[in-house]
Amino acid sequence: MDDRTTPRPRGLAQIILALSPADGLVAVPVGEQYRWANTALQLTPGFERRPDGTYALRDVDSAKSNLLALAENARRHRVLLFGGARPYLGDYATALGDGLPGTWTVKVEVYAHPVWQEDLVPLLWDAGELIDSVEHGRIPYAAQLTNGAGIQLLLVERLGSAHEYLLGAFASASFDDNYADPYAPRSVVLPSEAAHAGLVTGTFLPAYEQAVHERLLAAVEAAHGRLEELHVEWTAIQQSSLYSDGTRLDPATLGHTEQQYLEESSVEWRRVRPHAAELLSRVRPVSGSEDSASLDRLHQLLHPDAAEPSWPAAPSSPAALPPGTAETLRRWRTDAPALLRQARAARPVGPAAAVRPALPTAGAVAPSLP
Repeated sequence: MDDRTTPRPRGLAQIILALSPADGLVAVPVGEQYRWANTALQLTPGFERRPDGTYALRDVDSAKSNLLALAENARRHRVLLFGGARPYLGDYATALGDGLPGTWTVKVEVYAHPVWQEDLVPLLWDAGELIDSVEHGRIPYAAQLTNGAGIQLLLVERLGSAHEYLLGAFASASFDDNYADPYAPRSVVLPSEAAHAGLVTGTFLPAYEQAVHERLLAAVEAAHGRLEELHVEWTAIQQSSLYSDGTRLDPATLGHTEQQYLEESSVEWRRVRPHAAELLSRVRPVSGSEDSASLDRLHQLLHPDAAEPSWPAAPSSPAALPPGTAETLRRWRTDAPALLRQARAARPVGPAAAVRPALPTAGAVAPSLP
């Protein structure tokens, strides 16, 4: 058995063994030929396969014979075993979620084949060690923590260590272009026995909220600026109704130009609408503010009744434009400045100077591995 803490990046078949007070001995089959590792575990008495792809040996008091059988099956199927005193990642994730404000669900995911972890790259929103580890290291499994209020975190073992962890975030649901985003927060290193919940609540989550707010604000500011530019251009055409050579636009050409303006503007509006709705949710209500009426109107505009027509996926012709496009754009241009003012004023504060007390560390009792 190999007792190194980090599996080889491209080992053909590996089984990672971890200790869990709740589940006994947890085995994770990984590698390019992870099916060989699955076979070795399936042939070993006592190991029960779980829905997340891991196996558990719950009867730790009589585990020696099972482990000897596993070692033999692994040898026969050319599988490397990694053991030592590695604690199970799922237990740490559960304890962490219990120490965070609100209710968090934890799901362990196994990226058995090395290429599977590549699916995380476009989803992660990180400017720290986590994204670098996912891109250039081997992440055989991870835990996702979700609070049901739009925050989704990723917890992994830090490369080269079985007792340190990296915690980062996935992007807000309204964004899909997250790689190397300038507003991305930095993942945090969590030790095994320190105030890991306190580091998250006092440092990481406030930084994350700041980053989300700034990214939403920047997206809405940019889109609003573009909509204003398009409107200024269209207004200038209406007022002049002249080509560059001095000839006057005929009504048909003017109408076609208007359709072009509405099409471009509606595409920009469709892109900004989910960002604006999320940003608005961060500044309402504004008690006693002169912008309250504007924000109320924006709420109605951004959350229309189900009976109202939806925006097309991509306008392909003038006929595809929904009724009232020009009025929708007018309403947005009128009230958007109030949203931007209030969003700038509502920027979240930075990480707290102090963090919460440490979580109690659960002890792990399991037999030594042969």
